[in-house]
Amino acid sequence: MHNNPLNLSNLPKLSDMKIFHNLPKLDYGGFALLEYLLSHKTSKKRIDVLDIGGALGKHCEIMRKYGFSVDLIDKYEKDAEFVGDFNHHNFKKKYDMIHCSHVIEHQRNQGLFLDKIYDLLKDDGDLVISGPKHPAERFVEGHIASTILPVFLQILIYAGFDCRNGKIMSIVGIENSFIVKKAKNFSLDERTETGFKWQRKHQERSPIELRAGFEVSSTTIFFHNCKIFSANYFERNEKQEAYIKLNFLNNYKKKGVKFFLNTFNSLYLFDSKNKELSNTNDDYILLEI
Repeated sequence: MHNNPLNLSNLPKLSDMKIFHNLPKLDYGGFALLEYLLSHKTSKKRIDVLDIGGALGKHCEIMRKYGFSVDLIDKYEKDAEFVGDFNHHNFKKKYDMIHCSHVIEHQRNQGLFLDKIYDLLKDDGDLVISGPKHPAERFVEGHIASTILPVFLQILIYAGFDCRNGKIMSIVGIENSFIVKKAKNFSLDERTETGFKWQRKHQERSPIELRAGFEVSSTTIFFHNCKIFSANYFERNEKQEAYIKLNFLNNYKKKGVKFFLNTFNSLYLFDSKNKELSNTNDDYILLEI
């Protein structure tokens, strides 16, 4: 956790320490969830969310405290609203937001998985989805589908999601994330097509020019259309170091939701006043939104 000089007069009381101990800890998907929660604007009084494979329900806990109505589906979590396999469950309604953190890389059929998400999402709904960002040749048990950025981007576009007007977050050593809506130029007939050649409709859903040879380094930070997080650089030992800045929107009122965010000892994080929140020596940092 982030270390500050020890001030004995500011040591927390035992009751406070118990509260901190019980706060949720987000290991993955935290940056995308924060971006969505802090920038999402709606006139709806109720936001129905489906969390796919949320395991211990840490994301659910934060979203519920934030005021959302959340259904969790998980094969292994007995306290979930739906205990079972997402791919085979018969849902009775559609959702305003579907949250899927580090689940898609475990799917044998990514296309069918995303088709079902598309069908369960309301026409004006949002998909918040994340997958690991690690070297393509690294073997990870159970990771049987790739979420390296060029592949992740393409499968979302082929599944009918608008990545041009959506948000992309590619964070070194942690994850690739998308916050996207349904593409207006998508037809269900496209589900019979194969990924052989890019067409104009695909390009219209992409924030970058899709061409052979395009490359995103696995050692960089890349954001597209994000309002809360931004990528910046500073000079350190005659080298350019990347860092992330967290910016709350003007007039944002915190709701008192506290949690720990894992930065995996891999990045620098600053607030809007350039105060360092974490560096490469830190794992979890405490945040309040």
